[in-house]
Amino acid sequence: MQSLITKHEKDNTMKNLYKRIIPIIAATTLITACSLDTTFSSKSTDSTSSLVTPTSNPNNDASANASASVDSTKEKESQASSTVASTQESIATTYDESLPTIVFLGDDQFDLGRSDNTSISYYVDTLLETDANVINLGCTGVNSSTAPNTTDDSSVNFVNMARYINGELDDSFWDNYPSAKAEATCFTPSDVDFYVIEFGVNDFLNIKELVNNTEIGDSSCYVNSIRVGVSLLQEASPDAKIIVCSPVYSIFFGEDGSVLGSGHVYANTFGRYLDYCSGCINAAVEKGCLPFDAFDNEYMNIGDETTGEYLQADGIHLTRAGRNTFAAIVAHMINKQLGLDDSEIGSPYDIEDYMLPGESY
Repeated sequence: MQSLITKHEKDNTMKNLYKRIIPIIAATTLITACSLDTTFSSKSTDSTSSLVTPTSNPNNDASANASASVDSTKEKESQASSTVASTQESIATTYDESLPTIVFLGDDQFDLGRSDNTSISYYVDTLLETDANVINLGCTGVNSSTAPNTTDDSSVNFVNMARYINGELDDSFWDNYPSAKAEATCFTPSDVDFYVIEFGVNDFLNIKELVNNTEIGDSSCYVNSIRVGVSLLQEASPDAKIIVCSPVYSIFFGEDGSVLGSGHVYANTFGRYLDYCSGCINAAVEKGCLPFDAFDNEYMNIGDETTGEYLQADGIHLTRAGRNTFAAIVAHMINKQLGLDDSEIGSPYDIEDYMLPGESY
């Protein structure tokens, strides 16, 4: 079987770290717009290329603002081999119970790229060595954690998504997200083979408490919410494997455009961004999940020298090539679990292997 990627020689020239600087004062804004990203595709048997080159133009990522919320209301274009007839209020989907089912639960990073087939879930589907039902329930601006000091939080967040999947909330939970509502109701939780989870940057920016080691069930704290949400998914889908992705390496800017620091040093009231990322991975390991540390450079060559390639100008959101690289790692993990790829990730995936000709950031 062809290797997932063909490594290029690494360019030792220092990359341009920041194309422009945008304040992130609005980073806590919640956009209640979550659109459908359904990929129920049938692959050509000779399609083994790991470099995904979309036929549509990439997003103009540099124009995104520094908020952790990106308005994404357009529906993804139908795949040639899928039946997805969609408007914002009327969506029809097909679902093949004989295929593996992969459900993406996440925030902005999973919501990006819906309008032009450059989302992480789209790329994962393209890179899989099998046909699959790929369902993207990523929603921009959402937290993993629940609201503090209440037991009656019905907002869209990871814990409540998991509660819905576990049968604890009815369909009205998705009323503000009609596309996601249609998508969330088209699969049976007990049939799910994989969940892919990614939350955390909004929890950090919204200054949600990092962890409560006294009250393990306190889902208003970020690390606790990962544990609680995963436990709910494990109850609903006992045979599913769960890939937990940490928040992505980021750079943070002040209101005046000054660099406040990378996630290694930049902190909110409760801890560094790094602490949120490592807390997520530790929780994943504790719960028996498959961890993907997207902050460290073990799996992809993200870091200070490649920030300009991986991240949009806001320093937070992945570029098209960044999403492609991220997806290649997730696809490798799923292919390996399905017995379709026995290779190991011996060195970090290089983003230059996923950049289109002439693409630059």
